[in-house]
Amino acid sequence: MERRRFSRPRLRVNVQACTDQRPIGHILNITDQGVCLVGKGMPPKTLQSLVLKLPFKLSGLLELHVEAEPLWHRYLDNGHWRSGFRRSEEHTSELQSQSESR
Repeated sequence: MERRRFSRPRLRVNVQACTDQRPIGHILNITDQGVCLVGKGMPPKTLQSLVLKLPFKLSGLLELHVEAEPLWHRYLDNGHWRSGFRRSEEHTSELQSQSESR
């Protein structure tokens, strides 16, 4: 799996990521190319249809649907994991710009 090492600011809002109506983690940071999730249990290892649950309306929506391909994952000492995903939907760039302005 590919891992990129760039300094990225953390997301300033709490955005939960779900698959099949089940929470899998939260967004740690997001860029125009990808997203880093943090969660517990097993990280997703295949292409995922994620639902991002927003704490505020963005273009009238409280949920964004995103296709995300896992690139890397790392287990942390506290039982959590971090995982990088390449995203393929344009709505998440709106989330990135809105969250940076808050």
